[in-house]
Amino acid sequence: MKNKITLSLLSCVLFLWLGKSVTLAQSTLPAELRVNGKLVRAAFDSQRDVLQKSSAVIYTDEKAHIRTIFGTVVSEDGYVLTKASEIEGASELSLRIGRVLYKDITLVKKDPAWDVALLKINSEDSFTPVVFSEDDDIAQGHWVISNGATSRRRRRVRVGIVAAATREIRAESSRVVLGVILDPKSEKWLKIKKVNPKSGAQKAGLQAGDIIQEAAGRSLLKRGDLLDALQGFSVGDKLPIKILRDGKTQNLKVELMPREESKHMTRNDQMSGGEYSLSKRRDGFKRVIQHDTTLTKHS
Repeated sequence: MKNKITLSLLSCVLFLWLGKSVTLAQSTLPAELRVNGKLVRAAFDSQRDVLQKSSAVIYTDEKAHIRTIFGTVVSEDGYVLTKASEIEGASELSLRIGRVLYKDITLVKKDPAWDVALLKINSEDSFTPVVFSEDDDIAQGHWVISNGATSRRRRRVRVGIVAAATREIRAESSRVVLGVILDPKSEKWLKIKKVNPKSGAQKAGLQAGDIIQEAAGRSLLKRGDLLDALQGFSVGDKLPIKILRDGKTQNLKVELMPREESKHMTRNDQMSGGEYSLSKRRDGFKRVIQHDTTLTKHS
């Protein structure tokens, strides 16, 4: 059975109106009646059971103390889907489902475009996967729940609604760089003018005068094509490129380096919590679902 809760249009309007009232009268409304109060959470107890059995708390430290992110069980044999950028660089991975802690975890695959990672629990246990909806979109006003504070015995749900239409959030700029300076005088080709020292490009053997023809399987004709090809890749990823040197093509893999961070904070950064945001990556997604669920940050 699919775990879906549908709200009528009238109820949506009422909920939104009440939500505004709560904001204005926060000091007088009893805590248990607020959006994430005890009585509201009790209405979602069946969903809490799903979280307890079908979601994982992922740890990135050796002693399994630091909680960085949640994951979702997607198969009975222990595959778990999580956010790739949040586990980036972790040398130790473990996760807890219900009361059981699993320490033998394998990173199977990452998809940089969608910022997801597939983990495998190496265990003979049988797990309870979620059932994915067949709907390709979620209308505004639908109830949603997220993991909140958690313990071995009980998950705490966070309740909200879908607050905007499903949409794309374009990246302000690529977060990673090849480590080269392109020749501005070359109008037809991406010709390298200079290779930055100690960059991934230098380590891969790129040289001044090389022409970059392809990146990540995409043909490159202008600088914007290269920037588009870099979208979705993370620091440390190896970008496959094809170059032309002395009339011969070569295939190389360049380790991507971090771009120097800008101090400018975009509107999307501000909406995502600014400096207190839970997510390291907040843009460059083809489709996102925006909701107003209150989340809990762990350090």
